[in-house]
Amino acid sequence: MTSNLDEIVKRLAKKVKRHPKTLLTWFDDAGAIKVGDRYIAVKVDGFAASRALYPWCTFRDFGFRGVTGAVSDVIAKGCKPAVYAVSIGVKPEHIELIEDIFSGVEEAVNLYGGYIENMDTNVGYDDWIDIFVIGECSTQPIQRHAKPLDIVVIPRRLGLSVIAYIEYVEKRVPSFEEVKEFSCRPRACTEIASIVEECRACIDGSIDISDTFAEALQQLSEVSNVGLYINQKPSNMLHHLAISYAESRGVDLMTVTLASNEEYIPILVVKPGYEEHVIELLRKKGLEPILIGFATHQKSVSWLGKPVPKTIWDYASGTITHIST
Repeated sequence: MTSNLDEIVKRLAKKVKRHPKTLLTWFDDAGAIKVGDRYIAVKVDGFAASRALYPWCTFRDFGFRGVTGAVSDVIAKGCKPAVYAVSIGVKPEHIELIEDIFSGVEEAVNLYGGYIENMDTNVGYDDWIDIFVIGECSTQPIQRHAKPLDIVVIPRRLGLSVIAYIEYVEKRVPSFEEVKEFSCRPRACTEIASIVEECRACIDGSIDISDTFAEALQQLSEVSNVGLYINQKPSNMLHHLAISYAESRGVDLMTVTLASNEEYIPILVVKPGYEEHVIELLRKKGLEPILIGFATHQKSVSWLGKPVPKTIWDYASGTITHIST
């Protein structure tokens, strides 16, 4: 199903009429254009509650998380959210939930900044939310791109998402409050936009970790026609709760890292020689940046010399699927 969906999107990409001053590819995290001397990003993202709402979360959380998903893609391009439009749909018996969902949307917009300018409601066979965001960019938006010898950095540790996913699959509620908070109300990495404003020339590319970490690496490699070599130990990339959880269950740490999903942070591709400066800027913002590897000429993704297995979010089944390379 996922591969068929990818093929449909690729066919559409060849047919669609795009703005003459478009700045990003069709497959990037967001779209962007230049209007006069201004840069503007645009993003739409949507979630169905039947697939995206953990049973321990509320519909107010659902609204908050919907905004986070869209905003994170805008921020990954180095832009700040400015204007939102919201479309909320519910089942006929859930009409009263519209206010709860919208309250979560308002809380997220208050956190990330900007204004809600338009809203639409509908009724159907699921509960869902679509968020449209226009972002303002002080510099040219960052492409989903990497060049050989570029340095790859993530702004914080991964893995809380995997604890939530496994607990859900096994029909349990996470015992860690931090995991429940993360799974219900993930926060987009707003600090990135100001860092890009200060050091845009240092950064060659970025991609948001929206699905799995493994998918983000593969997509970055494929669109740039370069390889990525990860040389950091998984234990240095994972949240301490994810490490202890994995070890208690006998789960391989590399598998947990690759399966980390909807983390809502960007992978930053930094020009060689600038990595320490970018890392210092991230630390000053209270983040915990980790240099995880570099781009190569090999045109494949490997981790400490071994091919990285494809670890994807399968939309047809709503599960994380591991496909050996």
